Amino acid sequence: MLPKPENFRFIFACKILFPLCFVYNFYIYYEPMRKAIFAIFLLGLTSSLLAKESPEKTFLIIFDETELKNLKSSPAKVELNFLNTFETKTYAGNSERALLVTVPFADWTACEMGSMLIEISPDREVPLEHIAFRIIDLQECQDNFKTLLSNTEEGKSKKKVATIKLSL
Repeated sequence: MLPKPENFRFIFACKILFPLCFVYNFYIYYEPMRKAIFAIFLLGLTSSLLAKESPEKTFLIIFDETELKNLKSSPAKVELNFLNTFETKTYAGNSERALLVTVPFADWTACEMGSMLIEISPDREVPLEHIAFRIIDLQECQDNFKTLLSNTEEGKSKKKVATIKLSL
């Protein structure tokens, strides 16, 4: 039999003790999980904010077809030398043979890339600059292009002079 609503104990239990029990149970069981989720969220946020882009540099290596034939090699064989250490991609078609090599450090120069030893055959290694027609640093070219573009825009803005037409 249920107690009468006029009973003080029943009112106290319904209005005060049940909500307190709910809050207490929530605090005990869900508070650690809430703290863990909050900590994971903060860790992810700080790591994404503090993460820097890895400095990469891309080189375009253009090969002379006759030189490759004389050495009995191909861009695919040259690519095999870089495949384990760098990200590479070869291009062949109607134009010259080319190889794109992305290195994971930004302080490399085209000279350092050219000095790498390339295995052409099991008994012969030569520096890359001996078999490559041209080694181009794409980041440097992009920076030069931006500088050239900004210089021409500044020159155009300076050259604008008001001209007056006189009619007689």
